Amino acid sequence: MIIGLSVFVIFFTLGMTVGTYFNRLPKPVQSYAMTGLENGDGPILDKGCKDGFYTFLIAGTDKEGNHTDTIMVVSLDTAGHKVNIVSVPRDAQVDVKRNPKKINGAYAVGGMEQLKKEIKSILGFSPHYYIVVDLEAFEELVDAIGGVNFSVPQDMNWDDPAQDLHIHLTKGLQLLDGDKALQLVRYRKYVNPDIERVEVQQHFLMALADKLLTGSNITKIPEFIDIVQQHVETDLSLRDMQWFARQVMQLDPEKDFSVQTLPYSGFGDYQGHNYVYLSAKEIISLVNRTINPYISNLTEKDIKIVRLED
Repeated sequence: MIIGLSVFVIFFTLGMTVGTYFNRLPKPVQSYAMTGLENGDGPILDKGCKDGFYTFLIAGTDKEGNHTDTIMVVSLDTAGHKVNIVSVPRDAQVDVKRNPKKINGAYAVGGMEQLKKEIKSILGFSPHYYIVVDLEAFEELVDAIGGVNFSVPQDMNWDDPAQDLHIHLTKGLQLLDGDKALQLVRYRKYVNPDIERVEVQQHFLMALADKLLTGSNITKIPEFIDIVQQHVETDLSLRDMQWFARQVMQLDPEKDFSVQTLPYSGFGDYQGHNYVYLSAKEIISLVNRTINPYISNLTEKDIKIVRLED
């Protein structure tokens, strides 16, 4: 079944703590001038991109590490002091030959390069960086910070012995440890499973961010670093990670963070598979307002969105 994972907060908060930790160590002799980090500037962007505007493809993998059951595209605007997070429904239909034609299958068949290719087909651009986090990182992180207070929106009961999946949560405000938090984000017995589950994940993400950014967690930096080393895959270098972490430290999650879901026009069933049908016009509008890294606006000609039923 499904694994929900709010990986944005995991990565950048760990990036912040890792950056803080390494900034206490003596600086290395080598120069970072080639990347622009020595004089305080960020990594150099391609021509045509907005100054100080960086994008990240963030994914959370399932138990086997094949499918990306949580996909987010995040922009960090260091000039405008803004972070935009756009969740991509795992059942979003994409124009590919394989079946089922869901975007969450891209990673299984072609790794991050294939996922980036399919993200570009529905958003009009390929993010600058990627971050992949597996299931265990989520559970270990929540336990490391002593759990997260969260209001569970409804009673949640589901057992699937085949997956060793057992979810039993009661409605209301409570302290969720790693196991219970994992139950929360994996649960999908909603009226609209793919959409409502993303909304619950987003709300938990903000609660997790609030807890992670408390000063008391500075003593847990070595534990956070260990989680990163074991469970995070990224093409970011350590010095880039440190630089981005310092930018995020200047932001207020309540004021400077925006979390949205990729617009869709409806749901459909095709050859026994459920799909979320994306809305091209609304996607272009959202992307240009939030995560478009280019100076010029994208248009519907830059994306390719089709509906199987058509």
